[in-house]
Amino acid sequence: MASLGRAFMRRSNSYDVVKLQEEIKKRASSFFQNDLVPRLLPGERVVTEADSVLCFVPFTERKQGISGKLFITNFKLTFLTGDRSSYEKESKRQRNKVIDDGDIPLTNIESIYQVVSGGKRKKLLPNTTVSTVTKYLEIYSKDFRTHVFGFKFSPKDQIKKITNAVIHYAYPNKSYLLYAFEYAKTLQTPENGTVSNTPLYDSPVDWERELKRCGCTKWTVCDVNKGYCVSQSMPERFVLPMNLMSYDELMKAASQFNENRLPAWCYTHTSGASLVRMAEMFAESELADYVGNLSSEMYIRTYCNRLRTAIQLADVNKGYPVDMDLMKLCPSLKDVQAAYEKLKELVFVDSGKDFVVHDISWMSSLEGTKWLTCVSQCLKTATDAAKHLERHTVIIKEPDSRHFCCLISSLVQILLDRHFRTRLGFQSLIQREWVAMGYPFQREGCLVQDLNRTNNEYIPLFLLFLDCVWQLMEQYPSAFAFSETYLVTLWDSVHMGIFETFLFDCCHQRSRYHIDGRWQQRFCLPSVWDWHMQFSDDDQSFFNNPLYIMQTHPDICDALRKSKPCQPSQHHKISKKLYSYELQNIEGVDFCSEGMKSEKISRSELTPLTGAACMKLWSQCYIRWQTPAQIIGGGNPSQYLQQCVMVEEILCLLHKIEVLKKNNAKSANSLTRTRSDLVFSMALDTPRTTELLTNSYLTSSFPFSSIQRLSREEKAVFTPISLFLEHSNIDYDYSNDED
Repeated sequence: MASLGRAFMRRSNSYDVVKLQEEIKKRASSFFQNDLVPRLLPGERVVTEADSVLCFVPFTERKQGISGKLFITNFKLTFLTGDRSSYEKESKRQRNKVIDDGDIPLTNIESIYQVVSGGKRKKLLPNTTVSTVTKYLEIYSKDFRTHVFGFKFSPKDQIKKITNAVIHYAYPNKSYLLYAFEYAKTLQTPENGTVSNTPLYDSPVDWERELKRCGCTKWTVCDVNKGYCVSQSMPERFVLPMNLMSYDELMKAASQFNENRLPAWCYTHTSGASLVRMAEMFAESELADYVGNLSSEMYIRTYCNRLRTAIQLADVNKGYPVDMDLMKLCPSLKDVQAAYEKLKELVFVDSGKDFVVHDISWMSSLEGTKWLTCVSQCLKTATDAAKHLERHTVIIKEPDSRHFCCLISSLVQILLDRHFRTRLGFQSLIQREWVAMGYPFQREGCLVQDLNRTNNEYIPLFLLFLDCVWQLMEQYPSAFAFSETYLVTLWDSVHMGIFETFLFDCCHQRSRYHIDGRWQQRFCLPSVWDWHMQFSDDDQSFFNNPLYIMQTHPDICDALRKSKPCQPSQHHKISKKLYSYELQNIEGVDFCSEGMKSEKISRSELTPLTGAACMKLWSQCYIRWQTPAQIIGGGNPSQYLQQCVMVEEILCLLHKIEVLKKNNAKSANSLTRTRSDLVFSMALDTPRTTELLTNSYLTSSFPFSSIQRLSREEKAVFTPISLFLEHSNIDYDYSNDED
């Protein structure tokens, strides 16, 4: 009886332990799971969700993850966890007001892979349904980030629902299925924190202002396409030569160009020559069917000659225009697409083993992608066009004038005009040459799956343009008012999916959309150029370039001018002679006998090196999420912050000098130091600045990846930016400087 009693007691204790464990598990699940609710935007709704999902930490071989809930809404895929320590680790980075750290906009999803039991991996295509249970779900986004979710502990019915929901909402086959249209219905006016100063080129005033800025007197704003009656892919208003043709003649002339796209003005150089974009003309056989009895050859010659004559007369030099066929000079769209696919294979890595394998043959693999070759070709074409513009009007041509014409015309203007190297000028350039002139962001960005297209692959032409701009910034660090962080953030914003700037194929589609043969009212969507909608002033301070401020800030420039000696030193004379000798050996540049530049070449123009050997990989954009490739305590962010410190110290010293010049305290107190709008122009007690000045260690991916906190042993190895700041003179609040 005693043994039976003891056995019963052991069984009871075992039962109590199991019951206690189940209760603990239930309470933990309640704590970590049930109270999690995603933050929703207007018009956003939760489609489905899955419990007990593991979000794996990259480069841990899927052995370390965070448990939480995975939600699918009509706007994003979002992962939430009750483990607050994970949020703390990721808090020291760029913060977006629209999306959280665990959010992936559906328009940002590049590809989806399903891994089932046994390790079989399958790419999930649009318009497919998954019936097998998913073990891992791999999400590859267009910002080159990899997200892996595990469903080992999730209910099977939830796994199938969430897998199919991702496929359905990430690959819509109609434009009105995009979340942006639901979002727009909730907005009466664009949801802007502040009104952006960037011109949208939706009114003649914007075009006329740009013509006036360029000093154009031979060109005029034309509304021949009002109501999109000529071409639906062109804006209602664009610029044509004065006294070109009558309205009827323009209508007839447009019919001979692809998509009825008439030649359009892009830019006028200080030499008086202009840059013009032109679509391909129809073949003579097609024109013969259109014009009937009239000889097709005569039809082509008549209108082509009249257009060329009008463009030639608009050039003050009256020189014959230079034709540049971009189909021969630039890489083909297929080449760009193929290079991008190979580049993705190289940078989409989330395993330490794969990283080591790629690292062994990194240089040869990078060369094999041909991506930098595409960048080099585009820069060379733009540089050649810029040289021609010094003497002749240039006509850049391609079949539809909607792809490489956007890229090359933008690069040419950046090379020739310093205005387009400021944030406002750069944004207005993109708005005019890409958005207004009809670059198909929706189609080439695969935001909507076109069932009639045989190829729905992503064409990253806008990324190629941004990469070209970054290459110019590398060669001319002080020539641009914005930083590479601004460029990367702009690239990320392209795929946000709620900004009208990058959501449509043309102005006509942007103004209205079509459902079941009925025209719906125009939507009010925000512009991407209102950065306050996404970022605080603190985060936007990283968009500014301290080296550009050194070149353009009036107080700093005046101080540097006064600090120069009246009589140049012998060293200065020798340096000037060597510089002149180098300039004389630059091919295609004319100099006088003394080695100075000719008057025809502006000092603000850029003449970059375009050879493939001069091209670099844009690390902050492509490999910012690869933890093993991040430099702890160094890289470009470290240099950038030190440059910010230098600018602040100069402004502070100048302010102190002005204070000391004042004879009385009252006059001194009235002086206020000008702000640089850089990161350290904020008060030092703000959260962001405090993080930068404590024991936090920057990585080369800052501010996109988190700041790393190292162990005591690792601190002795690396030199953080904080040590530099501790020995600098910015140990006080510059914004409230009281002398």
